[in-house]
Amino acid sequence: MVVQDIANGSEIKIYASIGGHNVVLMTEAIFGVAAGLLVKPMEYFGRYMQFLEPSSVQVRNKRDGRVYRFMSTTITPVKTRYGNFHLIRCSSQLEPENTRKAERFNIEKLGVFTINGNNNLLKNCIIHDISLRGMSIILIDDTKVRQGDRLEIKFRYGETLHLYEVSTIAVRNFVVSGKPAIGCSIVNMNVDLVELVTRKKAEKGTPEAVAEETNLNPAIPQKQQIQEVDEDIARQLIPERPRTPKATTNTSKASVNAPAKAPQKPAPSNPFDPAELEHISRDSALRSPKQENTLSEETRAIERLLNLRDV
Repeated sequence: MVVQDIANGSEIKIYASIGGHNVVLMTEAIFGVAAGLLVKPMEYFGRYMQFLEPSSVQVRNKRDGRVYRFMSTTITPVKTRYGNFHLIRCSSQLEPENTRKAERFNIEKLGVFTINGNNNLLKNCIIHDISLRGMSIILIDDTKVRQGDRLEIKFRYGETLHLYEVSTIAVRNFVVSGKPAIGCSIVNMNVDLVELVTRKKAEKGTPEAVAEETNLNPAIPQKQQIQEVDEDIARQLIPERPRTPKATTNTSKASVNAPAKAPQKPAPSNPFDPAELEHISRDSALRSPKQENTLSEETRAIERLLNLRDV
């Protein structure tokens, strides 16, 4: 996992050193950009804080609820079109705090299980909790379970008392309220268990079931915001070249002494348009007398022909 994958609204803890004193700063993630992770600004007596040395950062990702740690190279303030923020730069990937840790949900239902395929001997238990990676059971009888034993667990849960069957392997022994308990890893996660865990997440209102929100501008898509923030950060890293004013001293003097030019006639849109040509006119009043006589003679000749046809 990289810093760009951190969900919006995730809690950020920064363990930094200022003047030889260790401090802990709290902030909130906005979203990841190409340069790093954009977080809410951190001020100290009205001034933006800046850490140019490596610092330890802890993130509780809002998307999956897990805790990640990484080392930041620098933490500097940046100015974007949406306001002032802090940019956490990191060159390494995020490491989860505990790779075996997953969000667990309490069940507290009565169930039965068998050990190593011995179906003739059923043992009672209480399903304590369950997650996508494993589950834990509380032993009721004086049952001996060793690490590595294969447990086939069955229990009913929900309004319809649906029967769930889980194949697990015992991985550790512990105590819950003075009673022996077994932590098990799930061998194969079937569809029923996935649906159960998903429903428990929705009931609890975990961040995965809540739609993410953007704190900057809800009217603009987050993908466009990330692109614009990348442009703003790149503009700060590579400043624009200053524009040099053009020399206008000589030209201004020459323009004062030069006579005023006559306004030019705008060029026609189509130079071959008959309306724009001076030697062509469609008005009969502008025709020459010779052309008028020729047209009248042709007209009389046509009339004579028509009279002959009638005869």
